[in-house]
Parts: sequence; structure tokens; C-alpha cells
Amino acid sequence: MKENDSSPEKGKKRKKKKSNNYFNQDTEDAIVEFQNAKGDLAEQEHIFVEKIRPSFLKLIENIIFVYKFHTLGDIDTLKNDCLAFLFENLYKFDATRGHKAFSYYNICSKNWFIQRVKVFKKKNKLDVHLDQTVLSKLEKNENEMVVSSFEDEFLKQEYFELLKEEMKTWRNKFTKPQEKIVLESVILLMSNPDFISIFSKKGIFLYLREISGLSTKQIVTNLSKLRKKYESFKKRYHIGEF
Repeated sequence: MKENDSSPEKGKKRKKKKSNNYFNQDTEDAIVEFQNAKGDLAEQEHIFVEKIRPSFLKLIENIIFVYKFHTLGDIDTLKNDCLAFLFENLYKFDATRGHKAFSYYNICSKNWFIQRVKVFKKKNKLDVHLDQTVLSKLEKNENEMVVSSFEDEFLKQEYFELLKEEMKTWRNKFTKPQEKIVLESVILLMSNPDFISIFSKKGIFLYLREISGLSTKQIVTNLSKLRKKYESFKKRYHIGEF
């Protein structure tokens, strides 16, 4: 029995069990425990410091790293401010609704940093020094000067990536051969934008026809079914379900 206990397989299982996610079920339970301890400030402080704060800090660090918010300046101050924001919202999470606390606070953190980006952008606009060359360009052709918004680009990229992942879950929801072909063709194009050299409605249909082997009428018919799924995704995205 001892030999079996020390086998490589057992060792792997122990290792896997030990490498839990930083925001795991213990963290989820601790948040409910914190809420239930309302009125006992000492107990709440203990629960937050020992069981919740480390997970929140790791969550914030991951948000900063993944979405490159480190360009906003004093990151340590931003971390502490975001942590304080999450602490203030500990009572707002409702575990009885069936949602995970991780998803809720992940969205809260992203939205908090997006607001900081907006503030950062406004401040930079005030601090920007326009030299004579830029001013002359503005005077000559003001309408052609388009400044790309950082947060708009960020949100577009996030929306596009979430949509691609969402579409992959539709594979089990379409049973007819043509539906599946059109879905896979759209996923292929979205996953490989470099394939597309003509970004127009007509151009996209040409690519879909080449990939799927279907006629334009068949593609249009099956795209209408995908469009219903897309409209549902868009509504859920805008109410913060992702």
C-alpha cells in the first residue's frame, strides 16, 4: 500500500489538487461569510485580510496584465484604489442568483479600469502640446484628423474575442449540415482576419461562398439563423453577463 501511495500517479494527483485557482471556492465561500458577519467588524476584517484580499489582489494584477492597464501610471496606487472599490462592493454580490463571485468581480475590476482609462485620456488631452506642424494640419483638413480612442479600441477587441468564443458554443445548437457549414465558415474568417483583403459586405460573401461551397442564397438563409444568436449575445454583453 505504501508503494502505491508514493507512485508517480498519486504524486501528480496531489500536485494537481494543490495548484488550485487563486480565486477558488474557498474565496467564493469567504465572500458569503463576510456578508453574513455584518455588524462584527473584527470578524469581517479577519475574513477579508486572510481569505479575500489575496484573491482580489491577484485578480487585479491579472486584469492589469491581460489588458495592459500598466500604461496608466502609478500602478501600485491604482491597485490599492481598485481593491478599495471591490471592498466597497462586497455587499452587492448576490450568491443566491447562481452567479460566480469571480465573474462578478472580474467585470467590476475591468469596468473600474476602463473608467480610469477615460480619466487618463481626458487628462492627456489637457496636457497635450500641439506644435505648429500639427496645428497647420488641423487647419488644412480638420475632418480627416481622426484620433483613435484607446478605450474604444479595447472594448472592440474584447467584444470581438468574446463573440468568437461564444460562436464556438453554437456548434452543438445547429444540427442541419448547411447551418454547420456556414457557422464554421464564419468562425474561420473571424479567426483568420489576415485571409480577408476586401472588407465589404460583397467581399465577405465571396469569401463565404469560396469556403463553404454554398450559393449566396443558401448562405443568406443560414446567416439569418446565426443573426438571432448574435442579437442575443449582443444584449447579454451590454448588460454585463460576459
